Parts: sequence; C-alpha cells; structure tokens
Amino acid sequence: MMKIFYVCLFSLLNLSVQLTTAQIAKPLLTDNPLKNHLDSAIQKGAADYMKNEGAVGLLIGVCKDGRNFMYSYGESVKGTGQLPRYDQLFNLGSVAKTFVGTMLAEAVIEKKVKLTDDIRLYLPGEYPNLQYQGHPVRLVDIASHTSGMPGSARDFPASVMDSVKKLLLPGQLNFYLRYNQDSLLIDLHHFKIDTIPGTKYRYNGNAMEVLILLLERIYKQPYEVLVTHYLKTHLGMYDTRTRIPVAQLSRFIQGYDGAGNAITWCDLKAYPSGDINTNLFYPGGPSMNSTMNDMMKYLQAQLTEQDPAVKLSHQLVWGSNPKDFAIGLNWMYDLEDGVKDYYHTGHTGIGFNTICEFYPTEQIGFMIVVNDNISQDKVSQLENELHKAVK
Repeated sequence: MMKIFYVCLFSLLNLSVQLTTAQIAKPLLTDNPLKNHLDSAIQKGAADYMKNEGAVGLLIGVCKDGRNFMYSYGESVKGTGQLPRYDQLFNLGSVAKTFVGTMLAEAVIEKKVKLTDDIRLYLPGEYPNLQYQGHPVRLVDIASHTSGMPGSARDFPASVMDSVKKLLLPGQLNFYLRYNQDSLLIDLHHFKIDTIPGTKYRYNGNAMEVLILLLERIYKQPYEVLVTHYLKTHLGMYDTRTRIPVAQLSRFIQGYDGAGNAITWCDLKAYPSGDINTNLFYPGGPSMNSTMNDMMKYLQAQLTEQDPAVKLSHQLVWGSNPKDFAIGLNWMYDLEDGVKDYYHTGHTGIGFNTICEFYPTEQIGFMIVVNDNISQDKVSQLENELHKAVK
C-alpha cells in the first residue's frame, strides 16, 4: 500500500513539474496563420530552430509556384515582443557575392565584356604577375573562385592586425576606410597567382573585391550606383544597397552574437569624401543590405529566369562533376536527391546568418534570415528540412 502511495505521489509531482514548465515556457512569437500544409511545415521547422540557445528572431520567405509566402518568428530586438518585419533591413553576408556575379553577367549581356576576357584588359598599366605559366586570370575565374589569387590583398603585420581585431566594428571600419580602389590597384602588382586560373576552386572574398574594382572600371561608375540601378530597373528592388545612410540605420534588425549579446552596428558616419557611393574594399568580400520584401523579388527572379543576366549567372562555369559540386557566376550548385539546387549562404560579424536557395525544376525557393550568430550550418539544416517538407 505504501509503495502505491509513493508511486502516486511521484506521478503527481512529475505532473506538477510538467505543468510548471509548460506555464513558464513562453509561447513562440509568430505571424504564421497555420491554415495549411505549408504553414504547418514552416511552423515545425521554425520551432525547432528557435529552440536553439541564443536564437532571437527568424524570417522565412518561400517562393512556390510563382507565389510568395513570408513568416516571422521571435523578436527583432530582445525583450520587445516585436516580430521582425519584412520591411526591416539586415545584412546578407556572402549572399552579396551573387549580386556581383549578376553584375558581371549584365556586363556580358550588354556586350561590354566576355567572360573569358583577361582581367588585365580593364586594368591600368602592366600586370605581368596576373597569370600563371602563361595562363591569365579571366573574369570567369574570379566569379567562380578559381582565380588562384591570394585570399588577402595586403599582408598587414601581425601586430597591426592584432590591434585592429581588438577594435569594435566601427573602429575596424575606420581602419579600412583608408583602403580604396587606388590601394587595391597598387597591391594587385604584388599578387602571386599560385595555380593555373580556372582549375582549382578556392573560396575567395578578396577576388570578389577585385571583380568589383573591374566592374567599376568597365562601367566608369561606382559599384553602388551600378548595382542599385540594375536592381531597381530590372527587378523592382528599391530597398537593397551596399551601404545604408545614417538616417536609415534605425531600420536594421538588431543582430546578436552566439552568446546572445547585442552587436553594436557601426554608424557609418565617415563615408570617403562624404560620398555614400564610394565603394569600401573591405576584406572578406562585398557587402549588401536588403529586406525580406526585396529578397523575395530577388528569389522570384532566380526561379523565373526572365532577366537575361539572372539566367546567365546560373550558367555553370566550373565543376567537372555537378553531382558533387559546381558553380555558376557566384551561385553554388549541386544535386539534392537528383534535383538541381542553386544556393549561397551568408554569415556576418554583425549578427546575421542567411541563406538563399532555389530549385528551378520544382519552382520553389527559400530565403532565410536569423539575427544571431549561432551557426550558419543550422540555418542550412533548417532550409533542408523545409525543402523536404514542402516540395
């Protein structure tokens, strides 16, 4: 009898703990209407991600059969109870490289360049070093991360870089403000190409900065002007640009580090010569800021391929076995369960992880943004889970 009493008492205590936990657990903030299969699939995937320690906010965009669906979870700023909005700004991280590839494709469409052009055609002076055993670095080699260029334009002394790394982001930005197009042109003379261009894949953000420099010389205008004009006139994207005016910084979703600490976004107070259109040749590659509203237009354009430059950017230019991995003009490519898959991920030091991925044969694509630095892999896993659930 006593044994039965203790069993019942334990069961009651256990039930009490469960109820207390349920009462303490906060409901998942979301605007998901939960009306259909897609909503339910998104809810499950989003709930799994938001269980990660340090998760703050999550935006999911789905383009399916020509229709756009958007979902918001968590908070744009911790403790406010305010969902991230679709018109709020965030940094795309390395997804910005796909815009550079598209601008190169547009230059080809406009017959200003050929993908196989030697990059020295568009550089002032002589650069005999930008070749390997008689093989020049070509535009296509840069856009496919096979240029053989060094990963950094300039090797600063270790003592200098140690000091820079200790600075907050605004201080680091001010350090690199001194590095401009002229600086890169000078450093290009010292580049050593270590392999035949076009043969060996090595992800290279520095080479993307060189491609931006080349585009600026080809078009004789700043990259910011070039890319924003294209996005507005070709894709109807009016809220996407490389740099954000100070007056617009309040529109940014707050970014957080892996420990859940807010990251102070630099105020961009010092544009070179006061000109927002002057490109910063910041190490690691190009930058781009956008909103979920705009990125859904971008995703839609990738799936329809109605714009010639967008379609050309998907053309595979490197990869002997596409079943494993191949690359277009900055778009990564593989086969997922026999389905064509184009993608690019983005990780930033200011508190964002992103992924843009689409499947042309299935006419479905995903844009995912989180305002944390927990793990880029977890964002990719979320996309993979959602694709399997809704395709």
